[in-house]
Amino acid sequence: MKTMPSPDNLLAFDALARAGSFTAAADLLDCHKSLVSARVKQLERELGATLVLRSTRRVALTEAGERLRPHAARLRETMAQARMAVDQTQSDLAGPLTVSTTSSLAQYVLGPILSEMASVHPALRLSLQVNNRVQDPVADVLDFCLRSARSHKVGDESLAARLAGYASENLYASPAYLARHPPIRQPADLETHRLLVMEADQDQGLRLMRGELLLRQPIQAQLYLDHYPLRAELALSGHGITLLADYTVQRHLERGELARVLPDWHCDYWPIYLVHPFRTPLSCKYQTFIDFVLPRVAAALPENRADQAGRASITR
Repeated sequence: MKTMPSPDNLLAFDALARAGSFTAAADLLDCHKSLVSARVKQLERELGATLVLRSTRRVALTEAGERLRPHAARLRETMAQARMAVDQTQSDLAGPLTVSTTSSLAQYVLGPILSEMASVHPALRLSLQVNNRVQDPVADVLDFCLRSARSHKVGDESLAARLAGYASENLYASPAYLARHPPIRQPADLETHRLLVMEADQDQGLRLMRGELLLRQPIQAQLYLDHYPLRAELALSGHGITLLADYTVQRHLERGELARVLPDWHCDYWPIYLVHPFRTPLSCKYQTFIDFVLPRVAAALPENRADQAGRASITR
């Protein structure tokens, strides 16, 4: 079985064929002439043919060398085009970017930000995938994921995770619902109210925290929901009390459409990360996306605005 010629050896031969001497070829390749000579000799061994006739002043190509010459030149051109193509992807602010996040983060946080980015950078083709399962940017072929890390861990050393800020989850209801039902002054009062929660919240008891105090409050739920937008709609319509992330309720609180229930207690608190494959160096498109999206996500998180400013960072 014949040995495939080395690309480095072919490029050394191409430089020699163009320059006419080992010294001039070394100048073209920015290396020592002994390296050019060694690579050409190795190429002759690989091909089993004499390619150049050497003299003290110059070299001449043999018939085999002349036949090889255009192929070596095409390799040099192909290599140059490959470099240009990669350089272009690193420097261009254009082309596709695919992002994934949960339904609530898509609706209330990331969707508006990507719409703004599309207007500012029209050459980008942005695609937002909405999926409530934890997605792997590598396995799922995604450029970025905006991820709620309720476990407070990203969990994959192959990913870069940039902390955008923090979210909290609390109890909310419409003023109309609260006006029709008994007042809620302590967690135990929830037992007589209609809760719109996930089934696990009833099975394990509603998790409530106040300072260092943690309790599991038993509740009676009639309707189980794991979809934030639907929870919000039902709460707005006066159907009961529900758990919502703070970033989903700001405009409703400002309009007086929802009210915080048990404001001294909160139910959960977690970081939100912008996750992507760990690539160094980052392309212009990637870096621009991070610089545009990360501060805007941070600004959209009420918990982050309140007391977590300046905590954005990168981990691996």
